[in-house]
Amino acid sequence: AANFKNFTFIQLNEEFSRGKGLDVGARAWKGNNVLLFFCDVDIYFNAEFLNTCRINTQPGKRVFYPVLFSQYNPAIIYGHHDAIPPIDQQLVIKKDTGFWRDFGFGMTCQFRSDFINIGGFDLDIKGWGGEDVHLYRKYLHSNLIVIRTPVRGLFHLWHEKRCMDELTPEQYKMCMQSKAMNEASHGQLGMLVFRHEIEAHLRKQKQKFIVKKS
Repeated sequence: AANFKNFTFIQLNEEFSRGKGLDVGARAWKGNNVLLFFCDVDIYFNAEFLNTCRINTQPGKRVFYPVLFSQYNPAIIYGHHDAIPPIDQQLVIKKDTGFWRDFGFGMTCQFRSDFINIGGFDLDIKGWGGEDVHLYRKYLHSNLIVIRTPVRGLFHLWHEKRCMDELTPEQYKMCMQSKAMNEASHGQLGMLVFRHEIEAHLRKQKQKFIVKKS
């Protein structure tokens, strides 16, 4: 992929809309029918995933909606370590390192012809969130088969998430829910919330040990 030279930059001077950007890009292609992979910049994928993408799609037959593995905040996961390991060593699928993002529908593989025939994204949806679910639901109500399954070669890399004031109340709620789920597991968040009680208990235990020893 590093040697691939056929890039097209399309500049739009208007309000940000994820769905609009992807829609414009898909419709700008003038060649033969191609397999599209809609992907965000915070996603890691490998060659194995691209093969899975090809296997699970077929024009007029199948579209692919993989469930990706989403990283928790490395500062929390590896906080007790001397240093946070490099990215390639963080891509481990365990309950303490992340979760399967079964509520996300933004990463998808589908042929351009199916995308055009289904009507593309809802361009009335502005900003972040909602356009991917709308497209997914259109496919569910179509004659195409929607393949939805977890895949090991697709990761959402953790980054700080900011929910902007410009979002609608529904989009803002979705953003905040996503932000909370991205930080850490239920157990890890619990340890952070109750850390003062845990530290107080350790101090009491230490004092008891000193009294017994003396």
